Amino acid sequence: MPKLRLLPILLTLFLICSVFDGLAQRRKKPSTPASQAQEFLNTQWWLGIRGGTNFTQTTLIKSYSGLNPINYSDENLEKEYEDFANPAFHIGLDVTFYHKGFSILTFPTFFRNNINYSSELNWSGETEKDQYETSYNVNQSITFLELPVAVKYDIIGDKIRPFVMAGAFYSIAFDANKEVQIFETDYASGQPVEFERANIKLNNKEEIKNNWGVLGGVGVSFDFWNIRSIIDVQYRHSFQSIVNSETRFDENTFSSFGEVQDDYSLQNYSTSLSFVFPLRYIDSQFKAL
Repeated sequence: MPKLRLLPILLTLFLICSVFDGLAQRRKKPSTPASQAQEFLNTQWWLGIRGGTNFTQTTLIKSYSGLNPINYSDENLEKEYEDFANPAFHIGLDVTFYHKGFSILTFPTFFRNNINYSSELNWSGETEKDQYETSYNVNQSITFLELPVAVKYDIIGDKIRPFVMAGAFYSIAFDANKEVQIFETDYASGQPVEFERANIKLNNKEEIKNNWGVLGGVGVSFDFWNIRSIIDVQYRHSFQSIVNSETRFDENTFSSFGEVQDDYSLQNYSTSLSFVFPLRYIDSQFKAL
């Protein structure tokens, strides 16, 4: 008799366990091909090319001149810089490691900066004819090999991905060329007569030193097939003068005409377009290739 009473209890417990096991199996979602693909795409390497245009602003640190004033102020020798006046270009690579919305990236780039400035010298005597003016127009182009490292965050993770980024850069002076146009105006004849005194174009890489600073930017990326296109706007801020003080007066061709470099730092705004390709692929069984 006890055995017969125990049998219904065991059957009841078995049925309860079976029901709970069935419910648990229902709640547990099976792994689908789509979820496997999404899990794979959470981590990716990207490699591609980038290029664009940029504008440079200078911040004067200390002014220098090839002339020593005797009876007038040094301020009369200061140069006037044109900010964001002459666009330049840049081109390089884009290497990115992406994981769940965050990216660590570097984009080694040949980055050219164009800097324009001018200055004037005036001499006057006792009469209107005793006047003489000299003006300098200088175009300085500097190319750096820039080595940046940045962190990027995708605000929205979809086919169209707006993002923000921040990082730092170190720039190696690669090339530099300087053009100086000197014009003079003589009033001795009673009328101003302007003529070009000199037009000098020389490589002056020795006057430029390596640079470093921070960068930040915003942008958007969008996917088409296996290609990701990226548009970004960046700002760069350097913290030191890019002019080598030890070689400032070494180029006699410039200094003999009274033209030498000031100490100045660079601030730069750039717009870039990148095309990058994924380096990790999967087959039909969702295995990495």
